[in-house]
Amino acid sequence: MLKRTTVFVGALAGGLSASQVPEFAQQYEQRLSGAVNELQLIVEDFDKDAADLGLTRDDALSRYQASGDDFLVERGSSMTQTIARFDRLSAQLQDFQNANAFEQALSIANQPDQELVADTFEIYEPAVPVTPGGFVFAALGLFFGGGLFQIIGTILGWPFRRRVRISR
Repeated sequence: MLKRTTVFVGALAGGLSASQVPEFAQQYEQRLSGAVNELQLIVEDFDKDAADLGLTRDDALSRYQASGDDFLVERGSSMTQTIARFDRLSAQLQDFQNANAFEQALSIANQPDQELVADTFEIYEPAVPVTPGGFVFAALGLFFGGGLFQIIGTILGWPFRRRVRISR
């Protein structure tokens, strides 16, 4: 009876935990979209300023690097990093929007933007998504959570089980 209850609790905990994966992905996508929008404004403004002076983006960045002024060299480096982050996050957002729940979870696991993940965790609000992906993750969590607690219960209960003697 205790083992059955423990397995049930483990399955429930696993299901509730796993069901949060699509919800976290959805909140991450919102932050990702916001970051891309803001970075796009910065990059477009930089490109416009360069074009107004007859320069390409690469020409403008090269001018920063060629400057003898440490501040301008550092500013050029930070702008290069900003453009690279914009390109990286834009590609991830496009992939994210075309992905299913599993691919989104893998995307966050394989190529996360650490700053966005940390910010998402900081204000994350649990919710049970009522989407097909949410149901599948919940079912997988129930299955694996229950299985894990079944194994743990069996291992912990092994020393206390009764031995059956076979009489001949």
